[in-house]
Amino acid sequence: MVIAFLLATTVHAQIKIPLKANNSGLRNDLQKVVEAYPHQFQEIRGNEVATNPQSVEYASLVKPAGAQEATIIKYSSGTKPVYSWQSVLMTTEDYEEAAKKYKSVFNQLKGMNITYVVDKYTLRGKYEEASEEVGFSTSVLTPAYPPAALKKLKVEVSIQFEFPEWKVSVAVFEKEKEDEDQYGEDAE
Repeated sequence: MVIAFLLATTVHAQIKIPLKANNSGLRNDLQKVVEAYPHQFQEIRGNEVATNPQSVEYASLVKPAGAQEATIIKYSSGTKPVYSWQSVLMTTEDYEEAAKKYKSVFNQLKGMNITYVVDKYTLRGKYEEASEEVGFSTSVLTPAYPPAALKKLKVEVSIQFEFPEWKVSVAVFEKEKEDEDQYGEDAE
């Protein structure tokens, strides 16, 4: 009986050590954002938090774990409003820590398969090295061979100095194609 008691207590007292850190949280959250993108983020748009002459800011119902904030902004633009989703993932006074997070977020998202309807599209883009001297860096990802609804989709990872801190953010927005390869570049 004493042995059975010891075995029962031992089973409940086991320490659980994760085998590997779970980096899928940001990817899962971004998938929800991309699914809402073609519908102006309507499914994840929360309450209105601020109104300005050219924009309206809403709380986002999708906020990545550990993120400080997540918002959706509606911009007044010509004939139809333009929406963007953005989240501040980190704020720190330590440049090295921010640069490490910036690179980590880009690496998590590059190569990510996003699902639209039933098909998958891989995010591609070129990593722009962070620069403490310049004060900001931006790396943009786009889906490879996207359908019409995702042709203007951009996923942007950025690091920016706003005195006295560095901010690492991710944003999802619509942008017209520029003079670069519309499928993004694969690098690093």
